[in-house]
Amino acid sequence: MCTIAPAERKGWGRANMVDFPVAKHQENGRAAGPRAWLVARIIALCRGLFGAIVDAVTQRRNFILFPFAMIAGLIFYRVVPGEPSFIALALMNASALIVAWTGRDVTPVREIALLALMFSIGTTLLPLHAVLFGTPMLDAPRYGTYTARIEAVTYDDGAQQRWVLSNISGELDWTIPDVRLARVTVSGAYDVSPGDEMTARIRFYPVPPPAVPGGYDSQFVSHFDGIGAYGNAFGEIDITKSGQGGLVRVVKDVRTAITARIVAQLDERIGGIAAALVTGDQSRITEADRDLMASAGIAHVISISGLHLTLVAGTMFTCVRFLLSLGHGITQRVPIKKIAAGFGIATALAYMVISGMVIPAVRSTIMLALVFAAIIAGRQALTMRNVAIAALAIIVFEPTSVFRASFQLSFAAVIALIAAYELARRNRENRERPNRSRALALALDITTTSVIAGLATLVFTAYHFQQTAPFGVLGNLMVMPIVSFVMMPAALLGTLLLPLGLEAIPYAALGWSIEAMLWCAAFVRQLSGGFDPSPILSPLALIVALLALAWLAYFRTRIRVAGAILAVPLISAFCLEQPPDIFIADQSQAVAVRSGERVALIAGRNNTFATTIWSERYLTVIENAHPATGCDSLGCVLSTQDGYTIALVRSRDVFDEDCRIAEIVVTRLNAPPQCRKAATLVIDASDLARHGAHMINWNGPDLAPTIRTAIDGPDRPWRIQPQ
Repeated sequence: MCTIAPAERKGWGRANMVDFPVAKHQENGRAAGPRAWLVARIIALCRGLFGAIVDAVTQRRNFILFPFAMIAGLIFYRVVPGEPSFIALALMNASALIVAWTGRDVTPVREIALLALMFSIGTTLLPLHAVLFGTPMLDAPRYGTYTARIEAVTYDDGAQQRWVLSNISGELDWTIPDVRLARVTVSGAYDVSPGDEMTARIRFYPVPPPAVPGGYDSQFVSHFDGIGAYGNAFGEIDITKSGQGGLVRVVKDVRTAITARIVAQLDERIGGIAAALVTGDQSRITEADRDLMASAGIAHVISISGLHLTLVAGTMFTCVRFLLSLGHGITQRVPIKKIAAGFGIATALAYMVISGMVIPAVRSTIMLALVFAAIIAGRQALTMRNVAIAALAIIVFEPTSVFRASFQLSFAAVIALIAAYELARRNRENRERPNRSRALALALDITTTSVIAGLATLVFTAYHFQQTAPFGVLGNLMVMPIVSFVMMPAALLGTLLLPLGLEAIPYAALGWSIEAMLWCAAFVRQLSGGFDPSPILSPLALIVALLALAWLAYFRTRIRVAGAILAVPLISAFCLEQPPDIFIADQSQAVAVRSGERVALIAGRNNTFATTIWSERYLTVIENAHPATGCDSLGCVLSTQDGYTIALVRSRDVFDEDCRIAEIVVTRLNAPPQCRKAATLVIDASDLARHGAHMINWNGPDLAPTIRTAIDGPDRPWRIQPQ
């Protein structure tokens, strides 16, 4: 039995710490054996855990778990195979609310009921979001001449643009896609703004499903964003300026003007990166530079997020406070720190708008506004409660962001950094801080921040990008001083001086800092020598990482790090995926098979979208046609070194023969019932249409093959039903 240590309500008291006994236990005067030592350790751990729970409850930290409960509800809704009814969701919410209200005077009942309520609200957010902003999904291509309203320009590299269209109309009603919004790619550079109307020949096509199991699901995201179709515009495009758009048009024009001035001041390459830092427009960044920065672990620098908002708003806060402090009379009459915090909020809001109001920028602005508001109110600024409030706001207004890499990365990094700050603050209260030079302290702070953020985001980076950047700490250590003290202050100063035409010198400094950053990235990549031990993680790894983050955020004592420590063996034991033995595309003819150490195509072309995604996701080189494959006009047969035969059937005439000789049969036709009885596994046209791309592992003759499909929940509203 575990004994609960008494909790103290006074901050970081000794009773709130995990106290592991270090003295030797005695049994009849003799030293305790291994079993007694283990029992003593377990008892100490239980005491520490229960003490930490009591401490967290008495400090009212259950609120910190609210966003995690909502995220759990969102995940539950996402993974259930069928669409839950609104009545069931409403009853679940009502039940949790009634229990929370009736048990409000009983703390355990109230707290558990509130967490259950947050979970049930999470299950309701996406259906509600779909009602307000969702759209039906286009199920078949449409082609014709259409007139539509331009809602946004999401991409513009000077040679190609992407528009989001609404109010689509055409000459023939049956060709008009029944969608709320559509994303259309346009060749060329057009001077358009939100509110303009366009007329052009467009081919609309369905939003594609994921290319691999667990990959980016554009159907899911597009459905809740209201985008029900993709398309390409052809020929002449007539643009009618509407003069509408209001503030949106003004912001777009300002962003376009700033980008043009930056690119004119700097060259296309450096100017493209600088524009991404100021306006969020990444269309001019080359893939080579993206890969270079990713290999050095500094790809986050070009994506506007909390780092950029903090540096810009923090620079404004520091400068305003310093300038006001120069006047002795001012410091005596007005609260300069609170005034500087107000300028910080205004700067963060302006930067968020100029950067295009992407989700990471909005999330970071909310967090910064809470921090500066706490300064104005005279409260503690950096708290886990503020992180929870910011997360709740983003989850409610943009629930699909929970499933995107940007939210997961920033959420994990902020939680880890705040947790480290809380632990460090307790240590500072318990002992004197050693005297160090400011330069050494800054270097240590940057190193510590990079290590903590890198470790916190490691699982999410490995899952989404198949990159762990083992030398990322070195890359961040070299780059962050440049970003913090030169790059972002120069970007802020140059943008402020832009209306006066005095931006040349600050933007030149911005360009030099970007060149220095690229040099550091090249140095780190050369030093790493291409070493990248990225594992292939299953989606379950994200669940384990989420639980570890909740544990880290909830507790205040040193036991909070136990969740992260325990996550490592759990992920290693249960969350790793083996590369598939058979790769089958649904949108093309590509089929690749592993035979021994080689993975090669037995059908389709290499270096296509599907094969490129396969190589990146599973860290596997896909070779051209397998030399051991026997092919003719009717199909292909390959006997692998792993002891099974796979047949690719192209004609109905060979179903009878190939289904008898092959363990696995793949066909773009509808296989007859007798084929499924003869072969171990059959993947035909109906399977590919309903479940998308298939990844198969051959587990030997005594075990059934493992099948992973790209489309989960084929009957959900965001899925396109096969015709």
